[in-house]
Order: sequence, then structure tokens, then C-alpha cells
Amino acid sequence: MIRIERKHLAMVTTIAQAGTMTAAADALAITQPALSKQLAQLEAMLGVKLFERTAKSSATAQMTMRLTRAGRRFETRARKLLADLTDFDNELANQAGAAAGRLRIATDVIHDDLRLARAMRSFAAAHGNMELDAHPVADPLEALADGHVDIAVVGEAPRRAGIRFAPIGEDELVVVMAEAHPLTARKTIAAVDFSGQEFVYHLDLERSILFRRYLRPANIRVGGFHRIESPAAILASLAESDAITLLPRRIVDAVPQAASLETRPLAPDGYRFTWYAATRSDDVRPETQAFVACLGEAGPAQ
Repeated sequence: MIRIERKHLAMVTTIAQAGTMTAAADALAITQPALSKQLAQLEAMLGVKLFERTAKSSATAQMTMRLTRAGRRFETRARKLLADLTDFDNELANQAGAAAGRLRIATDVIHDDLRLARAMRSFAAAHGNMELDAHPVADPLEALADGHVDIAVVGEAPRRAGIRFAPIGEDELVVVMAEAHPLTARKTIAAVDFSGQEFVYHLDLERSILFRRYLRPANIRVGGFHRIESPAAILASLAESDAITLLPRRIVDAVPQAASLETRPLAPDGYRFTWYAATRSDDVRPETQAFVACLGEAGPAQ
């Protein structure tokens, strides 16, 4: 029996719209090999080819994907089904939200900021009938996409189908270490400075911005790694060791344990980024957008 799932519909429509497997994989937030495997499995299940690969595009130097005749029929029906499912999801979300009277907010495990607390107080003053439930999770975006939460506070905005991002504040990643650490002699910290250093972080190193954007491209290895989820515990551990960490300045400034530590910018110009409030595109409840607005108006921690 052929079992077509929603992910199959989204995959085909996204590949058709993106034009290349690489662009489609980025839009779907998966790797290109994983997307190729999923497409091959779907075509094998259907018994037809949905796409044919054409010559490399001169603009992207990538093989372009073109729908076959069977693929065009599938894609047309898929777009209609996805639109119907989105309407249905929206109807259910509105009903559930109205019945529950609750907004669920997810942050990552290290997030510890007065902005969220102020936003919750501001929202509660205007929406006293709404219950707010804010808690840290390992992967806020996954929790949002799976419907476990309504709003995710995140430090990056990857392209992802069905998710919209609203900027709520600027920040900077800084390297944090003890006052006596040798790296304090430097005005800024470069990727090569992490080589051989003991590193403490709140999630697996391979998932960090430091690893993806700095260490892996330069093939740099740290001297040791320890994972601690609590920002206060991370910073407390630095005072009595030679370890270093990388944290958003806003979080460092909010933790008393950082008062005796030193911070340095990452790279000469620093590494600045934006905090976002992520919501599902089909969540049109005014309460959701009102809370996002409260996050944007709350301002940085004092």
C-alpha cells in the first residue's frame, strides 16, 4: 500500500520551487544527502520518476531539478493538499488555543534573561485570561515544529518551511575566561586560539556556532570538552580552571558569577547576532503575535 505523508508533499513542492537539491535541503532544514535519499524512496514507492536532473546552472554550478510529467501531476495535487492541510491546522490551532487559553514558550537550555520575564509580565497585564508556560528545551525549533510549544526564542533564523521569525533584539557572542587565563592578553580571540584549549559549553560541541563556523572549517581541535547546561554553573566553573566558553553577552551580563571573569570579542569585529521569536506560520492567533510584540518591546536585561 502506498502511504503518502505530509513530508512527501512538502518535499516535492519545495524541490520544485527551489530548483536544486541543495537549496531545497536548506529550505527544509535537512542535509542534501538525506533529501536525496527521501526523494529516491518516494519515487521507488510510487514507481515513477518525479524529477529529472538537467545540466548545471551557470549561476549556481549545481544540477537543476525539473519535474517530469508524473512529477507535475504530483506537485499540483501536493500544493492543493498542503494548502488544505494548512487551513485545517489553522482551524485546529485556533480552537485549541481558545480552549486552552495558554501560550507555551520554549528557550534553549542556557537562556537566562530578564527580557523574557518582562515580556511575560507585560503580556499578562493585558491578557490576564491567558496562561503562560515558559521552559527550556534541548531544541526549541524542533519543539515548535512538532507542535509542543507555540513560541521559540532562538539565536538564529534558519530557513524552515512553516516557521516565521521575528527579530526581538541584538546580541554578541563573547569568549569568557578567568582573569588569569593567558588569552586575556589578547584584545580579540581568533579561531586558532581555541586550539588545545579546554572548552565548556551548554550543548554538544558539534552543534555549536563555534564549531560549525570556526573550528571545523579550519580543522581546529580543542584540548578538552565539558558539557554543562546551566549558564551560572558554566561561569562558576571557569573561575577555578583554565577552561573557556562562548556565550551571548546578554546572558553573561545577567549572571552574577561573571563579575569576576574576563570577556573578549570573537574575531576583530566581534560576532554579533539577532535573537528571534519563532512561531508557526499557521498560528494566526492574536495572542501569539501580541506576546512576540512584548518580547520585542521588553528591551535588554538591566
